[in-house]
Amino acid sequence: MPDITYGRGTHEQFDDYIDFINYVFGFNGSDSDFIKLLPKLYRPELDPAYHSFSAVEDGKFKAAIGTFPSEQTVCGITLRCVGIGNVAVHPRARGEGYMRKLMEMAIDDMVAQGADFSALGGRRQRYNYFSYDRAGTQLSFTVNNDNVRHTFGKTPIPFKAAPVHADDAAALDAIAALSAAQSYAPIRDRAELYAILTSWRARPWIVTDGDRFVGYAVLNGDNITEILAVDEADFIGMLRTLYAVHGRSSISVKLPVWQTAYIRALEPIAESTTVGCPEMFSVLCYRRVIEAFLRLKATYATLPDGELTALIHGRGGDEQLRIAVKDAQITVEPTDKTPDLELNHLEAMNYFFAPTCTARLTAPMHVQMWLPLPIWLYNADAV
Repeated sequence: MPDITYGRGTHEQFDDYIDFINYVFGFNGSDSDFIKLLPKLYRPELDPAYHSFSAVEDGKFKAAIGTFPSEQTVCGITLRCVGIGNVAVHPRARGEGYMRKLMEMAIDDMVAQGADFSALGGRRQRYNYFSYDRAGTQLSFTVNNDNVRHTFGKTPIPFKAAPVHADDAAALDAIAALSAAQSYAPIRDRAELYAILTSWRARPWIVTDGDRFVGYAVLNGDNITEILAVDEADFIGMLRTLYAVHGRSSISVKLPVWQTAYIRALEPIAESTTVGCPEMFSVLCYRRVIEAFLRLKATYATLPDGELTALIHGRGGDEQLRIAVKDAQITVEPTDKTPDLELNHLEAMNYFFAPTCTARLTAPMHVQMWLPLPIWLYNADAV
């Protein structure tokens, strides 16, 4: 019988672990490599094997699933997220149940450790089995040469833009401070900020007006995946500057729904707009996640007074919650009150967080105006 062990990896397994996941994903270990793709996670000093649940048979990796923690502050509430990545099964070991066992181990560990939610990228039905679904709302605006020419004509480019390098301490400090000041703020280790912003082959850019820091953006190919201006009035000037220096015929700007000033500025300019989801999510503590993102929604939308009691059979356990808004005060708390609705986990993910949900169409008007909630993860923080 083969000797199969399941659990977290060890620091000593680093080389074998990296070789294994590179092999499964078809990376050559040189120009295509997990360390180059995600330097924020896979450098040896970060101990990525320990942050994976793996199946090892007779000393050889058969499967591995990365579980990498992060935190976000959302209107004063710090949420703990665990990102799932490098879901890898050896080609000759597929169909043996390794992925299912490791995924369940990983999620059980998240629940035991008190994670609030988890996120991953992948095929929807494949990960529905493990409690994940498309959620959150991302707006994607496409801006092309015609849009820029007709909107701005020959008006001079207002600012300067330059890529940020690892040793640009002042620029990285400014980026960190601006990001941390937002209502939704990913908690990013300053020492790892450059590695975070350059993951997924992206590049941070800084925009300036003389000595004044105007803002920053993270660009990945022809996509702006994160952008913040110190003064919202400078957003369009920032975008025009970045468009000019980037030299592409079109660019896509991806925004969360709470950046309403940016959205309002782009609406009359962009060639097209699409609505999608930033990630797949699984909420493990509905009470905390609903409260945090309902608070965030209150920063950009008027929430009418009302109450909803829901019994949710979640992946992290049953939660019976009273959700209430009264005079702009938000309450989300456990309750013994008879629920207005009862939802299984995937139904609850859809009801509270999906951009579209037909079940909400018959909900009380105040619930329709509360939802969906803007659960979010920037691409730089994805696993």
